[in-house]
Amino acid sequence: MRLLPRFTVVAGLIAGMLAVSTLPVEAQTPTPTATATTTSTAAPLVVQAGTGEAGYAVNLFGPNKVTVPVGATVGFKTNWFEPHTVTFLGGRPTPAPSDPTAPVPSHPGQVVAYSGTQYVSSGFITSRSPVWQISFPTAGSYPFLCIIHPGMNGTVEVSASAAATTQAQADAGAQQGFSAALTPLKAEAAKLAAKPVTQTTNADGTTTFRVNTIGGFVPPSDVQQFFPAGMNVRVGDTVVFESTVPTPHTVTFLGGTPMPFPPSLEDPKIFGPTPAPAAGYDGTGYVNSGVIGVGFPGQTFSVKFSKAGNFPFICILHVDQGMGGTINVAAAQITPPKTGSAGMLTTESATVAATLALVAAALLAGTRVLSGRTR
Repeated sequence: MRLLPRFTVVAGLIAGMLAVSTLPVEAQTPTPTATATTTSTAAPLVVQAGTGEAGYAVNLFGPNKVTVPVGATVGFKTNWFEPHTVTFLGGRPTPAPSDPTAPVPSHPGQVVAYSGTQYVSSGFITSRSPVWQISFPTAGSYPFLCIIHPGMNGTVEVSASAAATTQAQADAGAQQGFSAALTPLKAEAAKLAAKPVTQTTNADGTTTFRVNTIGGFVPPSDVQQFFPAGMNVRVGDTVVFESTVPTPHTVTFLGGTPMPFPPSLEDPKIFGPTPAPAAGYDGTGYVNSGVIGVGFPGQTFSVKFSKAGNFPFICILHVDQGMGGTINVAAAQITPPKTGSAGMLTTESATVAATLALVAAALLAGTRVLSGRTR
C-alpha cells in the first residue's frame, strides 16, 4: 500500500541514490544470472514512466504494454517531477517502499540483459534522470511495476515474430493513456473545489475554518492541490487543514526562512510537525504540519492567525508540482473564504510570486523538492 511506507521512500529518495556506492553488497539485490550488457545496437524503444502537469501527477506507464523483437533494448524515462521506479521482480515479492534498497538501482550504470529470473530495478528515476535501459535476449512476457505507486504496471512482450511497437506508436499510446487519466483527475479536482469550507463560530467571536481536503487521489494518480487555494479570514481565526488521501503532504509556512531541502529522514523540519505558537501565527518563522495523510500519524493541522497579512503556504513534498496557496488575513470581518479554486501556486500576490521564484531557483540549482511515496 502507499501509506506509511511511501513516507519513508519520499524522504530517502536523494539519500538512497547517494547511498549506491556505500551500500554493502549484501544489502543490494541478488546478483543477476544474465550478463549486464545489451544484445542489440539499435536505438531503444522508450517508454514514458508517468507524467503530469501543474497540480496533477499521472502515475501510469505510457504505454503500459509494448512488443519488441528478441535482443531489443527498452528505455524508460519520465518528464515530470514525481519519482518512479521501473522494477522487474523476476519472481521475487514486491519490495516494501520502506525497504532501504527500494530507491536504489539494482545495477547502477549497467544495461542488464534480463532473462525473467532476476530482480532488476531502476531505483528512483525523475525528470532529471537519464533514460534507464534494459535488454531482452529471450522471447517471453515480462511484467514490470513501480514500487511506490501500486497499480502502476506494465508488460514488455518479446517476440521473434510479432510486429514490434514503433516509437511513434509508443508515443501515441502514452499520450492517449495520459490524456485519459487526466480527465478523471480534473473531474476530482473540480468536485473537491466545489465543496464549501466548514465554518464554526467560537465563543470569543472568532471563526474556525476547516479546509475540505489537501490533495486528491484517483488511483494510482494524484491531484497535487489544496482546496481552496485562497482563503479570506480575520485576525484570531483558525484554519484547519485536513487530508483524506493516502498520499503524504505537508502544510508549510516558510515565514521568511529558507526552504529545507533536500528531504532527509533525519530532518525533523520536513517530516515532523513545527506547530504555530499558541497565541497565533504572525507570518514570522517556520510552521509546518509534518507529513500528514491517511495512514500517517496525523491527518489534520491547525493554524491560528494573530496578525493581518497575506501568508503563502506550500506542500514541501509537491511544491515542484505547483502545490500551494495563500491565507489572506484581515483585521476586521470580511467576506467568506473563496471556494471553487484549485490549490496551486499562482502569481496573485507578491508573496506567492516570491515563493514561485524560490522554487524556480531551487530547481535551476539542480535540487528537487521531492514528492512522495513519494509521489
